[in-house]
Amino acid sequence: MTLTEKILARASGKARVQAGDNVWVQADVLMTHDVCGPGTIGVFEREFGKEAKVWDRNKVVIMPDHYIFTADSKSNRNVDILRDFVKAQGITYFYDVIDDPNGHWVFDPAKGNLKRQHGSHYAGVCHTALPQKGHTRPGEVLFGTDSHTCMAGRSTSSPRASATRTRGSCWGRANCC
Repeated sequence: MTLTEKILARASGKARVQAGDNVWVQADVLMTHDVCGPGTIGVFEREFGKEAKVWDRNKVVIMPDHYIFTADSKSNRNVDILRDFVKAQGITYFYDVIDDPNGHWVFDPAKGNLKRQHGSHYAGVCHTALPQKGHTRPGEVLFGTDSHTCMAGRSTSSPRASATRTRGSCWGRANCC
């Protein structure tokens, strides 16, 4: 088996997988950000209930990084939705753009784009911050809702991310072997 096949076999509890196999794999990490996060949270709550809990609060990573430098209040609201979800779920790894957990993100265009307007927990662009913060490790399965997550794992759709958030597993085809 290739290295990828071995990783997918371990994560699916199978002795062997090969290219073309459909498998359910256990996620080691699930990452989302401020673009897809609010949508996946909406699907998660609709399909599993408002009181549903993530499968492992230490394996969900939330990194706002797309809409944080805009004065658009609806985009700023996306980060607030993430913050509320993190609080309700007790998620360990939330790289917030502000230091006040009870605050609300507002970008001030009067300060200009080059002035630092983020807090000390802001991690940067999610697909590069994941390894920098130690969330990508050899041999693990990482799902993320950013299209560039494939540089460290596999990008996935919002409905799949919602299901993974509850079950800790996701269905996929072993086609990157």
